[in-house]
Amino acid sequence: MARKNTAKQARLDERAAQIRNQLEAERRRTNIIIAAFAVLIIGGAGVLYFLVNPPQFGPRAAVITGKAVGAIQTIPDEGRSHLARPARVTYKHQPPSSGNHYTDKEAPRPWGNVQTELLPEEFIHNLEHGGTVLVYQCSGSGAGSDCDAKFQAAQALLDGLPKDPTYNEVKFLATPYQEMTPKAALLAWDHEWDFTNVPNLSDAKTFYNQFLNKGPEQLQ
Repeated sequence: MARKNTAKQARLDERAAQIRNQLEAERRRTNIIIAAFAVLIIGGAGVLYFLVNPPQFGPRAAVITGKAVGAIQTIPDEGRSHLARPARVTYKHQPPSSGNHYTDKEAPRPWGNVQTELLPEEFIHNLEHGGTVLVYQCSGSGAGSDCDAKFQAAQALLDGLPKDPTYNEVKFLATPYQEMTPKAALLAWDHEWDFTNVPNLSDAKTFYNQFLNKGPEQLQ
């Protein structure tokens, strides 16, 4: 009788061991399935993120979000006599939007975007010919600097402004300029609009279109 009980107990223990092994195998399979789903979900989310936010290669220009400081101002006219270099002028208002200036063979400075700071005696001639000038304060030099970021932002404005239909060019000039209180300003002849930084394209277009070809001398 004792041997029968021992054999029965052995069978029961063997069956219990089989059940435990089976449960352990099912638990491992469940964990593998859960892990596989987690990998798929995380991987899919990663792919989606990179599709929406592709990686940037190379230097990325700083985002410029300059806001207008007040309304467009009318600045008292300071004259417009032509000077020979290297004569300099002490302007009553900074940044100047009128005044005596260089002529450089009667033509204004080529329109565009420059990194080397221009003298007001140079860019005022562009205002006289009905163009817009952006002046902005900046610091540092080289790629990634504050000046480089603002130069890139000014270039975006130049690229986004419409051409003057008469001369088929964008009558816009941008230059660093430190001798002023505002951080940035759009200038037209006898007019100024101050900003906390390089303005956005919408504001630049508004100012540009309002004063295009309204300088006292409309020759190219």
